[in-house]
Amino acid sequence: MARKLFTKEEVILCTYAAIFDENDFGGISKIHNLTKRSLASIKMKIQNIASMLDEERIKRYSNVKPLTGKTTGESGRRTNWDIVKIYINKPKDVFLKECNKIINVSKEAKI
Repeated sequence: MARKLFTKEEVILCTYAAIFDENDFGGISKIHNLTKRSLASIKMKIQNIASMLDEERIKRYSNVKPLTGKTTGESGRRTNWDIVKIYINKPKDVFLKECNKIINVSKEAKI
């Protein structure tokens, strides 16, 4: 079975969780409920994004432990960096509003 890639909306929610606090929009379980993706997969995506942010020296306010999937000293993968980089300077309130919009729209149509 082919691996299901993360959608843009999932990446946006995971980016918020990596930078700020996933509980602001309902947490990892909210992403899981919308997508049916495993909790472990979502958590690892958030950790991978945190790792990318740390490598770029982007300030984070979350306690997410970064996970590169590489040995110490090696750079991690840059998967979805094209989406993540758009959100690194977005004000928290604007970013959270976008996350809540994704969640509300996704209640009707799964992301």
